[in-house]
Amino acid sequence: MAKTGMERLKELEKEIYKCIHCKACRFAYSGEPSREGIGEFTGKQGTVLYEGMVDACPAGIEYGWEAFWNAGKIWIARSILSGDLEFTDEVRDVIMPCITCGQCSAQCENKIPTVDIIESLRAALVESGVPMIEKHQLVDRIVKELNNPYGGKADERFKWAKDAGLGKYINNKNAKVGYYVGCTASYRQVEVAIATAKIFEQLGIDFTLIEEEVCCGSPFFRIGAVDTAQMLMRKNLEAFKNLDTVYFSCAGCYRTITIDYPKWMAEDEKLPFKTMHAFELVSKLITEGKIKFKPNKELKGKIVTYHDPCHTGRHFALEMEQSMIKESTNLMFDMREVNKAIDEWFEIPRVILRKLEEDVGIKFTEMYRIKNNSMCCGAGGGVRAGYPEFSLRTASLRCDEANAVKADILTTECPFCWRNLSDANEQYNHGMQVMGVLEMISKYNLLDITSK
Repeated sequence: MAKTGMERLKELEKEIYKCIHCKACRFAYSGEPSREGIGEFTGKQGTVLYEGMVDACPAGIEYGWEAFWNAGKIWIARSILSGDLEFTDEVRDVIMPCITCGQCSAQCENKIPTVDIIESLRAALVESGVPMIEKHQLVDRIVKELNNPYGGKADERFKWAKDAGLGKYINNKNAKVGYYVGCTASYRQVEVAIATAKIFEQLGIDFTLIEEEVCCGSPFFRIGAVDTAQMLMRKNLEAFKNLDTVYFSCAGCYRTITIDYPKWMAEDEKLPFKTMHAFELVSKLITEGKIKFKPNKELKGKIVTYHDPCHTGRHFALEMEQSMIKESTNLMFDMREVNKAIDEWFEIPRVILRKLEEDVGIKFTEMYRIKNNSMCCGAGGGVRAGYPEFSLRTASLRCDEANAVKADILTTECPFCWRNLSDANEQYNHGMQVMGVLEMISKYNLLDITSK
């Protein structure tokens, strides 16, 4: 049987009690107080960026009160387990404005899986009978009716493919490789879906778009609507079960199906297919010398920076860390091995960007907070739907860092990050162009395949 939120929370009890409330979780670069950075820079909201350790928890920055920082939420989880606190609307309104970006876990010296704890706490809250906030109730109703949170019709999910001349890949019966597009790229950021599918086509990959694809369930795992999330999970597992490999362009979908599904499936179940993000494939082919890029006059000299999506970046890094520690039989575990593996993971998209710098002539420049210390875009955890103004203010803080390095183009590899950063870029007049990395490659026809 599938697990409940309270069961998951009880499984994490030992982890919850590891928290010593040292408050390192509130910072980026918590272990590097003298880290050299961009120096003083005043952002669009009057925020001044500095070097060294900087506040990094979006909810803590936004609300200030102790309960909104991670250490406060861990106290809440502990009090719920001990029976000293009951679930109420007031508890809900403190634990919901959290983007579940995982920054707190990345800074934690005790390696506490804070995202798992917060999501399990939310699931237990919903199970207790406390109603979700109205906006979350709305998307929950929509997805139950239409299998996506945007209200799009099922027969329009792959309209982008037909319009782009890619209709032959819909229900391609012979293919053993699937492209899971996700709701955001299907109904909103279709540029990302088109770019990814066209790159697959250029690479000669025989892939399929599965017509029975539904929402991955990510928003519902995040907000505690676990029954809804598991319903969607079952539909996708059935639809994709005959494939060998499933590729993704959405960070949230990739994270959900790769990391969340196994945690919420029965103990004797396993994913029936391998998963990989499209940027992993492109990076691998570059490393093997099978891909290079064409020079481009329009892009030459442009300063390009990269935003690490939490779901493909930090969440995978944290999962990697937890798995390596769990598998170790050595109490004196050498964290250098973990850190090396994590850094190699974060380098994958940067292989593409450095190759673009070499071949195309862009100038790839990193922001101050990168990789495991990267600032969240503000879109995840149900926050964009439930608390849109907070979400956009957080995205603007991230855009400030891109402005600080004089970026012309802010890239990422997640359509949800793309949407939020793009909206903040326009609303707060940051003056940049926001693009997906693969979208940029496709839009400017940069791909030069030397050997398939």
